[in-house]
Amino acid sequence: MYSTKDKVKEIWSSGDYRSRGQYFPPVSARLTRYVKLQSDDSVLDLACGYGNTAITARAIGAKVTGIDITPKLLALAKEEEKISNVSGIDWKEGDVEDLPFEDESFDVVLSTFGHIFASNQELAGKEMMRVLKQGGRLSFTSWPPELAVGKLSDVVSKYNPFPPSEAFSPYNWGVVDKVKQLLPCIKGIYFERDTIKIPILSPHHYWQDTITKAGFMIQIIEALKKQNEKDKIDSFRKDYIKILEHYICDNELRLGYLITVATKQRSNNKPTS
Repeated sequence: MYSTKDKVKEIWSSGDYRSRGQYFPPVSARLTRYVKLQSDDSVLDLACGYGNTAITARAIGAKVTGIDITPKLLALAKEEEKISNVSGIDWKEGDVEDLPFEDESFDVVLSTFGHIFASNQELAGKEMMRVLKQGGRLSFTSWPPELAVGKLSDVVSKYNPFPPSEAFSPYNWGVVDKVKQLLPCIKGIYFERDTIKIPILSPHHYWQDTITKAGFMIQIIEALKKQNEKDKIDSFRKDYIKILEHYICDNELRLGYLITVATKQRSNNKPTS
């Protein structure tokens, strides 16, 4: 039987994420800085994708594990590791909702727009905190629904021919109050905002890049073509570009995002003698 997890793997396997992710390394550097990453820290990079954050952490000297549900992305991450001239990252295939690690295994847990796509968000939040040591640090990035990526997602949903398999939104992780609800056992939490700036010649160029390199968009366009929905594709393009135009200045597309930084509570339970 073809499961939701299989569908997720198919989507993330069908795009060119090395190209799409080339503007994310500065985000990875900010995450490691915000958690004050040290060379003796043990780090888990959740939904690590092509490895940008795991490699950034390893370059600092930390002991790093990168986990992702998609084998193709893990293979790409291993290639990126070699190119980066670092070594020693432990790459694992696994699900954010069921992490294959003991309780309190890591000093630091990171995620760069990764874990937010877990369908069971409450479980993902619990798993993140479960594997984090008491007093450990957590930092991740997410997309606020009111900014560019959230607004573009609204357009995509309008034209998506595939019925949603589960009622969830990755953009919940971009809403401060919802993030607080999704993270149990937090002692301290704060938020920062930043912007990814993508050089583009026109919004039409970004549309073309997206429908040929982003897995989910590739599948939507292919499905609409099979249904002979040329008019719908044209409307989709116009609506998508209309949103893009609001976020372009001086040939840069500006994608605002949220950074969450938190610390796990220490237990008050004293060991018995």
